[in-house]
Amino acid sequence: MGRMGAGRDGLMERVRDYMERERMAETGSRIVAGVSGGADSVCLLYLLTGLAEEFGWRIAVVHVNHRIRPEAAEDARYVEKLCKALFVPFYLKETDVEGLAKEQGMSVEEAGRKARYEAFSEAAERFGADRIAVAHNRNDRAETLLFHLFRGTGLAGMGSIRPVRGNVIRPLLCLGREEIEGWLAERKIAWRIDESNVTDTYTRNRIRNHILPYARQAVCQGADIHLAQEAELLSATADYVLRMTREAMGRCVKEESRERTEIDVHAFLREDGLLQGHMLLEALKRLSGGGKDLGTSHVAAVRGLFEKQGGRRVLLPCGLEAVRSFDRVILRNPAEREERQRGQGRAEEQKDILPSREISLTGPIRECKRGEIVLPGLGFLEFSLETGGFLVPIEQKTYTKWFDYDKIESLAVRTRRPGDYLCINEGLQRKSLKEYLIQERIPAWERDRIPLLADGSHILWVVGHRISSAVKVREDTKKVLRIHIRGGKEDG
Repeated sequence: MGRMGAGRDGLMERVRDYMERERMAETGSRIVAGVSGGADSVCLLYLLTGLAEEFGWRIAVVHVNHRIRPEAAEDARYVEKLCKALFVPFYLKETDVEGLAKEQGMSVEEAGRKARYEAFSEAAERFGADRIAVAHNRNDRAETLLFHLFRGTGLAGMGSIRPVRGNVIRPLLCLGREEIEGWLAERKIAWRIDESNVTDTYTRNRIRNHILPYARQAVCQGADIHLAQEAELLSATADYVLRMTREAMGRCVKEESRERTEIDVHAFLREDGLLQGHMLLEALKRLSGGGKDLGTSHVAAVRGLFEKQGGRRVLLPCGLEAVRSFDRVILRNPAEREERQRGQGRAEEQKDILPSREISLTGPIRECKRGEIVLPGLGFLEFSLETGGFLVPIEQKTYTKWFDYDKIESLAVRTRRPGDYLCINEGLQRKSLKEYLIQERIPAWERDRIPLLADGSHILWVVGHRISSAVKVREDTKKVLRIHIRGGKEDG
């Protein structure tokens, strides 16, 4: 079946309006959609391609084969066939999810989610996408709310699945599963059925197959709709409480760093009790890098220090501790302090990893087209300049990158300087290098010694990380510059 731009209907209009209301994608966005082959994701693909012309979107698809079910390869072939019919680029990622789960000590369900979102991010970078679309629907939102409530959660967890989180969008949250399948059936669009969804292997399946059907039958026919509406309200409430919490922290926190947070006791006790708990949880999350394993009992133990005399201490998960010292409660992460000290030592030992002057590549590339240059303390930089016959997209590796040479004026290897930036999407939106390094959670002691491939202040490659979108190889590229760094860590 071909593209559906002309076949606009009520359901497509609802999704269009929902995406506009939630500001999911700008005009001209490039969107990568995760498509498993099931009803929800197939519907997502057809709706996005049906709306693409109006908004100038470019759509691509990524499919993840978890290698769990025998028919998984058939699912991949089916999705690829759909993409060919719709003239949509197709990316396939195969991952041994069961092996990943054993290796990282997590459930198969968790490992599958991790593998999917890593694949989505990889495909988005290759396609130059600024949005990743996934196919959660209203029923998924209701199921997730119950799942979080049963396991114990805070306000953020009760908000369940959000329509937008970062660059991930969920256009189908306004639709129920039955109307999605009905819409596909009316148009004679087939989809693949994952038999594992009808088993009780996973907790979410038990909620889907037993608890929600019982609630619809014995409590309220629209139970899942009402739960999804409550999730929407709780999500907005969580956002409001977080804003109030951060304002309160501005009044109460006297000193804050990566390794410690000092809270004024008297200012803290003047705040509302609800905000007190949220402030402590937010501060502990920041110190621990996420707050996994931190719960209400730990927050209550720390809160108790504000009512006690100095010298009392509470030990917490994630290696954290809290201590009452005079008129302050100090939250700290001793492990972070030790790591910083070790990092400073490593930075001192390796401060000459690159010379302070930049190493120019412009002349050698123009003269030789192919060769290698010694990078003191890092290894060797190999380069080659090639023309014609490129397959797009080119697979990018950690220490090997390909660049559109015609878009480069000068080339040098150096460390960071004020004013450095890189382009982060197809629209060539700029982001400061400092902001990017912070976003990637690269430790402060490491940032000054990361090698950079630069064209003036434009950073073309943060070595070991991403390249700038402005110099990616595309269909119309005439000359490709390949650069490979070997020595130390490398992956080809």
